[in-house]
Amino acid sequence: MRKMLRNCAMVVCAAVSFTCGATDIALVNPGFEAPASGPKAPGWVPTQHWGPQKNYEWSVDTTSASEGKASYRIKRLSPQAFGMIQQQTAVQSFAGKTLEFSAMLKTEEVGPEGWLLVANIESRNAILEQVRSAPVTGKQDWKRHTVRIKLPADAFELKLGIMLLDAGTGWVDDVKLRVVE
Repeated sequence: MRKMLRNCAMVVCAAVSFTCGATDIALVNPGFEAPASGPKAPGWVPTQHWGPQKNYEWSVDTTSASEGKASYRIKRLSPQAFGMIQQQTAVQSFAGKTLEFSAMLKTEEVGPEGWLLVANIESRNAILEQVRSAPVTGKQDWKRHTVRIKLPADAFELKLGIMLLDAGTGWVDDVKLRVVE
């Protein structure tokens, strides 16, 4: 009977979630709850495509969160190729594995190019590949978005980002990185 229950538990687990048994990889400040200093949230780096002009407004937002008390918000102030926040994490011990990068995203008046997840897979000297999620556009409430990343054997580092490629405002919260295969 005990063996049958254990087997049933595995079947139920597999049916409920394809990431059952996944291993979480620790990120710095994934819920944006750590005290911020201006536009910088601990663990995250805000950046824009180029130029000294401030084309984006970056901030920790304590008025809208998918969970907890804060999220991170990027608003485009004037045309620019992209604005984003990102953090890097070492992944050489996960080379050859499949990772799942996900976050809760929300948008307001975002154009067709969208608000999206982006991951740069890097070796010690070059970007090997960039993986992007589908863009979120228009006005959307909080929803989890996910992208799968198959790490090559020479993967050394992963730069995880949330990028605004168009007009509007995007929020991010509850960022996760997991080994799924």
